[in-house]
Amino acid sequence: MSTENFPIQATVSSARQLWHEHDGGSDISVGLLASHVWLALGWHDIRQRYRRSVLGPFWFTLSTLIMVAVLGILYSTLLGQEITTYLPYLGIGLVVWQYLSACVNEGSTAFIGSAYLIKQIRMPLTVHVSRIVWRNFVILLHSLPVVVVFMFIFGHVPGPEFLLVVPGLVLLLLNGVWIGVVLGTLCARYRDVLPIVGNLIQIVFFFTPIMWTKDLLKDRAWVAELNPFHHMIDIVRGPIIGSTVAPESWLWSVGILVVGFLAAQYLMQRCRNRVPYWV
Repeated sequence: MSTENFPIQATVSSARQLWHEHDGGSDISVGLLASHVWLALGWHDIRQRYRRSVLGPFWFTLSTLIMVAVLGILYSTLLGQEITTYLPYLGIGLVVWQYLSACVNEGSTAFIGSAYLIKQIRMPLTVHVSRIVWRNFVILLHSLPVVVVFMFIFGHVPGPEFLLVVPGLVLLLLNGVWIGVVLGTLCARYRDVLPIVGNLIQIVFFFTPIMWTKDLLKDRAWVAELNPFHHMIDIVRGPIIGSTVAPESWLWSVGILVVGFLAAQYLMQRCRNRVPYWV
C-alpha cells in the first residue's frame, strides 16, 4: 500500500479536526483559513442577489456612476472645485465608503442573519463575517476600475504610487473582518446596538472627507484627523488620484487593524459559545 498520500491525508484530517473542534481562541484564525467556504458563500450571495439580471452586480456600479456624475457636477459648483479633479476624488471616496458602510451595517447582522446556520452547523463564526466582507469587497473591486477610467478620460494618468493601492485594499479587507466580528457579537447580545450603529454611520458620512476635502476645514482639520474612516479611505484614494498619503493615515489604518483584531479576539474568547443562544 502506497504511503505517498499519508501527509495529505494527515493535513486534511487536521483541518477537519480544527473545523469541528475550534473554540473561541481559534475561531478567527480557523475561520479566515477556511477561504474555500466563505469564498463560495460570498459568490453564491452575489449570484442570488442578481439572479436573472442582465448586468448582474454591475447594476451597483451603474448606480454609483450616476450618483458620482450628479453629485460631482453639483458639489464641484457649490464648493468651487475643478470638476476634472473633484470627480475622481468624489467617486473613489463614495465607492470605498459604500464598502465600509456595508461592512458596518451588514456586519452588525452577520450572526443574526445566519442564525439558521449557526444553530444547525458548527463552523467558525468568522466564516459568516468573512462571507459578508468578501461579497462587498468583490463589488468594490469592479466599481473602482470604472472610476479609474474616468480619470483617464479627464487626462489623469496614475503614477508609480498607484501600486500602494494594493496594501490599501488589503487593509480595507482585513479591517472589514474585525468590524463584522465585533459588531456582529455586540448586536447579537444587545439588539439596541443595531439601530444605534445604523444612525451613527449616517452621521459619520457627513463628518468624513468624501464630498468635501480636508483643506476646507482649515484650523479644524483635526476633526478629519480623528476620523478613522477618513484614513481608511485615504490609503486607497490617495494612490489612485496621485496625491501623497500622509504617514499618519497608514499608521492609523494599521493601528486600527491591530486594536480591532485584539477586540475581536477578546469577544470571541468570551462570547463565542454564547452566540448560538443569543441569535
